[in-house]
Amino acid sequence: MRILVLYYSNTGNTRKVAQALADSLGAELAEITCQTYLRWYGPLVMAWDVFTRHRPPVIVVAPQHAHYDLVIVGGPVWGARAAPPVLSGLGHLPEADALALYVTCRGDNPSSPPEPAVAEMQAAAGRPTVATQVFREQDVRGALRQTVDAFADAVRAGAAGLAAGG
Repeated sequence: MRILVLYYSNTGNTRKVAQALADSLGAELAEITCQTYLRWYGPLVMAWDVFTRHRPPVIVVAPQHAHYDLVIVGGPVWGARAAPPVLSGLGHLPEADALALYVTCRGDNPSSPPEPAVAEMQAAAGRPTVATQVFREQDVRGALRQTVDAFADAVRAGAAGLAAGG
C-alpha cells in the first residue's frame, strides 16, 4: 500500500505526529509550507487569516503526479478551527484512493473543542475520509506511539474496507 502523510506544522507538534505516523505506516512524508507566514509580518497575516478564514497560498512539497492508495493530512487547530494553510493544502492533494485526517491541539478548553476543525477539513477535502483523529498536546508529549498506532490501525481498517467495497 502506497501511503503519503502530508502535514502543516507551525510549532512542531503536527510534524512530530506526522513523522510517527509515517514510521508506523511505512509511509512517505511531505509538508505543506506557507511562505507568507515565514516573513517578518507573517504572524500578523496568520492572525488575519484565522480571523477572516482566508486560505493563504501554499506549497505542497509532494510528488505532483504520484498516485497513492491513502493520503493522511494533518494540521493544527487555531482558534477552534483548522489552520488556514491546511485548508489550502487540501486543494492540492495528490491523487489517492482514500483520505484520512488528523489535527493537533491543546485540547484543554471545553468551550473550543477541536472536532469542528476536523469537520472543516473534511468539507474542504470534498471527499469521504476513512478515519479521523484528534491528537491533544498531552498525547504528543506523552504516549504518542500508542495513540499513533491506534490511529494507524483505524486508517488501515478504513482503507481496507474501502478497497473491499465497504
